[in-house]
Amino acid sequence: MKYIKIIAPAICLLVFSCSGPVQKSPLSPKQEQNIPEWFTEGKFGMFIHWGPYSVLGGEWKGHRIEQGDIAEWIMQRFQIPVEEYRKVAATFNPTGFNARDWVALAKSTGMKYIIITSKHHDGFAMYDSEVSNYNIVDYTPFNRDPLKELSEACAEAGIKLCVYYSHREDWEHPYAYGNTWDFDSSQTNLDVMDYPELFRKYLDEKAIPQLKELLTNYGPLGIVWFDRGMYTQEQGKEFADLVHTLQPGCLVNGRVGHYDKELLGDYQSMTDNGMPIGGIEEYWETPQTLNDTWGYSKQDQNWKSPEEIIRRMVTIVSNGGNYLLNVGPTGEGIIPAPSVGILTEVGKWMEINSESIYGTSPSPFSYQLPWGYCTRKDGKLFFHVFDWPDNNRLVIKGLNNKIIKSYPLANPEESLSLEGDKDNFTITLPENPYDKINSVIVLEISGDPDVDPFIVVQENGAPILLDYLSANTYGRAVKRFNRKGESGHFHISKMQSPEDYIEWHVQVATPGIYDVDLTYAAIPGWEDAEFIVESGREKLIGTVKSTDCWYEYKTERVGTFNIKKRGNIVFRIYPKNTLDHYLMYFRSIELMPAGSNL
Repeated sequence: MKYIKIIAPAICLLVFSCSGPVQKSPLSPKQEQNIPEWFTEGKFGMFIHWGPYSVLGGEWKGHRIEQGDIAEWIMQRFQIPVEEYRKVAATFNPTGFNARDWVALAKSTGMKYIIITSKHHDGFAMYDSEVSNYNIVDYTPFNRDPLKELSEACAEAGIKLCVYYSHREDWEHPYAYGNTWDFDSSQTNLDVMDYPELFRKYLDEKAIPQLKELLTNYGPLGIVWFDRGMYTQEQGKEFADLVHTLQPGCLVNGRVGHYDKELLGDYQSMTDNGMPIGGIEEYWETPQTLNDTWGYSKQDQNWKSPEEIIRRMVTIVSNGGNYLLNVGPTGEGIIPAPSVGILTEVGKWMEINSESIYGTSPSPFSYQLPWGYCTRKDGKLFFHVFDWPDNNRLVIKGLNNKIIKSYPLANPEESLSLEGDKDNFTITLPENPYDKINSVIVLEISGDPDVDPFIVVQENGAPILLDYLSANTYGRAVKRFNRKGESGHFHISKMQSPEDYIEWHVQVATPGIYDVDLTYAAIPGWEDAEFIVESGREKLIGTVKSTDCWYEYKTERVGTFNIKKRGNIVFRIYPKNTLDHYLMYFRSIELMPAGSNL
C-alpha cells in the first residue's frame, strides 16, 4: 500500500516533534501548577538499583544471568527459594558505601535528583523498617541505614532525594504478586488477582505501612517511583493519594496504577530504556541503563559510551522529557569503575553546556535536524551538533523570527556569521567542531519560536494518513503515552470542548471523493458523545461508540469528503459540545480514495 509522506518545509526526514507557527505550551495549566520546578528544570537524574541481588552479581550456584537480561531479577529467574535468598541477604555488608561519594558523583555529572530502590521485587528493605525486620539494618552485619545517610548527603549537596518502591510485586511475601515457586497463595497474574483478600492483607501488612515509613522518616522526598503497576485503579489511587496526603509536594510516577488504564501519576513513565519517536505534550521521564542490567552484574560489560549517553540525553530533553540514568553498585557498595568513568565524561560536557539542558523546552522544529537536535529557552535556540557538516554550514528551515545573533555556547564572545532567509537560513561554522561529541551553537531570536507547521504531503492518488506525529494540538488536547501493548503506545486525548482540537496541514495532490476512517478508543461511559471532522467548509458529524476497555482501538468509517482542488487544506477533529469526560483516545484519521482497493 502506498501512503502519503510527511514533510516540513522543503525537507522530508524522520519526525521527532511537531509544532505549528504559533507555539502551544506542551503542558496544561493544571500540570504546570502541580509539577515542581526542580523536576521540570532539572531534566537529569540518577537511578540506583541496589540490594541483596548486588551480592550475587548475576550469578548463583553455577547459574548466570544471560547477557542482555537483568541481574536484579536473579531470585525470580532462577526461582531461588526465599530461605536461600535470605541467607544471601544476611551476608550483605557493603562497607565500601559512602553516601557523600555517590551524591558527589551525581552532582558532578550534572544530575539534579537521585532515585534509589528502597524495596525492589525481592521484598528486602534498603532502610531501617519497623514493619519488617527483613531490612538492611536488622538483617545484615552492615547495621547502617543507607537511605538515612543518602538523605543527609543529598540535603547538603542540594540534590533531591527520591525513592523507588515495588508496591505490587514482593517475592518475600506469600500474598503479594510474583513468588509462585515458594507460595501457593501468591498472586500469579498481572491482570487479575487470584486471591483478592490475601493481596489486600499484603497491602495492609507491608506495602502501605512501609510507604508511610518512607514518607515520614526521611525528610522531604521528591518522587515515590512505583513499578509494575497495580491490579485496580482504586488500589493505585490509594498509593498515590497516600503520597500526596503525607507529602503534598512529592511526585508520583506513572507506573502507580493499572498500565492499561488512565494515568494516575503526576507524570508519564516511559517503558524501560524507552525512546519516544515523537513529541509528548505531558511531563515524562525515561529510565535507562548504562549497560544492559539495572542491578550489578559481574559479567555485563556492555557499557554505553559517553557519546551515546550525551546523545540520548539531548534526544530526550529535545522531546520534552527527563533522563533517569541508572547505576548498579556492587555488593560492597561501590559504583563500578566503568560507570564512574562514563559519568565523569558526561559531567565534563555538562559543565560547559548545561544551559542547553536545564529548564529547556522541546524543539520547536517540525522535522529532525540532519546534524543533531534543538532545545530552547528564553529567546535562545540551542543547536546540538553531533554530526559536524562537511560544508561547515548549519541550514535552518522554516524559522520566521527576527534573528539577533549566533555563537558557540562554549565561547559566547565568538560571533558566527548568519545569512539567508527563513526558507534557507544558514549559520557558518569553523572548520573543526568545538566539542568532540556535541558542539552547542546558540541562536538568539526575538520572541517565542515561530516555526512553519508540519505539512502532510499526498502522493498522487495515495491515501492520506493523519496521525499524532503529524498533528498540532490546541486547547486541552495533548499527545500522550500509554503502556498497554507492545506497540502503539501513543495517542491524543483530553479533548472536552470545541476549543480542544487536533489539526493537520495537508498538501493535497489528487482531488476527489475520500472515505474518512477514524481509529480511536473510548471507555464505556463516553459513548454517544458527538465529534466533528472538518475540512475547510465541509464537516462530518460522528458519534463515539465505546470500545471493550481502555486503549482497545477500532476503526470506523465516519463518512466521505469531496476534496475539490489541489493545494493546502486544513483538517481538524474536535468535540461538538462541551463534555464532562474526554471525547476519545485518538490514534489516526485516514482518508481513502473512494472505491479504491488500497
